[in-house]
Amino acid sequence: MLDFTKLWDKTYLLGPNPIELQRSDQMFFVVSLAFILVSLLAKIFSYQSEAGSPKRFLLSRFFHVFLTSGALILLWFGSRFENIPMLSAHITVLLLLVIWLVWLIFIAKYFFKEYRVKQKQWEEEKVKRKYLARAS
Repeated sequence: MLDFTKLWDKTYLLGPNPIELQRSDQMFFVVSLAFILVSLLAKIFSYQSEAGSPKRFLLSRFFHVFLTSGALILLWFGSRFENIPMLSAHITVLLLLVIWLVWLIFIAKYFFKEYRVKQKQWEEEKVKRKYLARAS
């Protein structure tokens, strides 16, 4: 069972960290690998969508947020493994996750406010181009 009470513990957040990796460190490693996998899937789906579509732009945003966050958390895990004093603090990885969450909120804001309108306009423009090409 996960213990979230240690997230408020000053010793856990700021150190000194024990030499051996903790279970939470391994979970952050798994999360970083999952982020990188999601970014690769987003890039694959992005390449499968049509060029110039808003869907491709949205998937590209997901690719960037997950790849950047996954790589930075993986870098943190490496510094934790090597026990680099300031970088290996648990507060660093939690700040990286907060940055990821804020970035994801901006992507969600784009999705709910702009994406649907742009996707509808792009579909209408695609149909219009299809019939204009047939008329020529």
